[in-house]
Amino acid sequence: MESAMRKLTSLAAKGAATALLASTALAASGVAHAQAAPLGAKIATTAKGQIGAGPCGLNGKGSYWGRGTSQTGSCGPNGTEAHAWCADFVGWVWWKNGVGGNMKKLNNLASSFTKYGPMHSTPKVGDAILYNQHTPGVGDDHVAIVVAISGSKITVVGGNQGTPGSVSARTWKSYKVGTQVNSVQRISGYVTPVAR
Repeated sequence: MESAMRKLTSLAAKGAATALLASTALAASGVAHAQAAPLGAKIATTAKGQIGAGPCGLNGKGSYWGRGTSQTGSCGPNGTEAHAWCADFVGWVWWKNGVGGNMKKLNNLASSFTKYGPMHSTPKVGDAILYNQHTPGVGDDHVAIVVAISGSKITVVGGNQGTPGSVSARTWKSYKVGTQVNSVQRISGYVTPVAR
């Protein structure tokens, strides 16, 4: 009888320990998910706050480039653009919000974001969205930031968009990879930033 009671007590203790471990794992995964969402929201807020800026930033005071990257900066002489600067803008926004990971892999080319992390097909707010404009000899040649998702629609903010190139927002009817969003751009995929 005593042996049976010990077994029951031991089984109850193991069950309680298993339940505790499971709830701890769930709480931990909830914390990780909770941390990811605020990073994306902060990135979106920073990007939207730059709408209307040119290559030298708001009020022409500064240059977009992510510190800790291989980017060289968007602002050229006399307030002109130093080069195509969409990647500089996304790198700067990520850097301003404490993005970690392989930031040193980013350079002035949109395609460098595929070296930062793997591309995927389900966007999240704060992700980099990559486009292929079918430029001969070039892979992904434009990048922007996902700032909102509503159903299948997606809103992005990017630098060096439009004529003349500025920070601007665009809303596309579909976020699906392969979607032709305008006459020259097709969505290639998304890259998610990671917190430091």
